[in-house]
Amino acid sequence: MPPRWKNVLADADPTSWIYCEYTSDGKGLELKSSGTGGLSEFKAALGESIAWGGFRCNGVDRRGTFECKRPKFIFVQHKPEQMSAMKKAKQGSHKGDVKDAITGAHLDVIVETLADLDEQGLIAKLQAATGAYKPNGYEFEPGLILDADFYGLGIGNDCKGESSKN
Repeated sequence: MPPRWKNVLADADPTSWIYCEYTSDGKGLELKSSGTGGLSEFKAALGESIAWGGFRCNGVDRRGTFECKRPKFIFVQHKPEQMSAMKKAKQGSHKGDVKDAITGAHLDVIVETLADLDEQGLIAKLQAATGAYKPNGYEFEPGLILDADFYGLGIGNDCKGESSKN
C-alpha cells in the first residue's frame, strides 16, 4: 500500500486516490482500487466493507490574474453505518498503523455515509485546519473549483487584495 500512496503524494503522478480493504483473514490491508479522477470517482469506489483510503484535492488561490494550487491530502476511515459496533471498534485500534502508511494528510475524516464526503463540509473542515492564509477555493474534481472566500475579499479579478487600503 505505501508505494501507491506515494503516487498520490507525487505532483508528477496522476493518481489522486486509493481505497484499501482488509484481507480475507482480517490481518492486513490490500489495495482494492485507485484512480486518477476526483472525489466523485473516490466516492464511487467506496464499498460496503470497513476500509481505509485517502485522496488528493487542491487548495486554490485566485487573486487577480494569479492562480496557485496547493495539494491537500485527506485521510479516510471508512466504516459504513450498517457495520457492527465491534467491527468499527476493532478498526479504530488499527488507525495508528494505517496512518504510518498513509502519511502527510492535512485532514482525517470518518466516513459512514457518502454525505460525510460532501464538498462544502470538506471545505469547512479544510479551512478550519489551515493557518491564517486560507485558500479561496478548492478543487475536488479536475478543473472544477468551488469557491471558499473565507475572508470575503473576492476571488479572481474581483479580489480586493489583503492590504489596509481596501
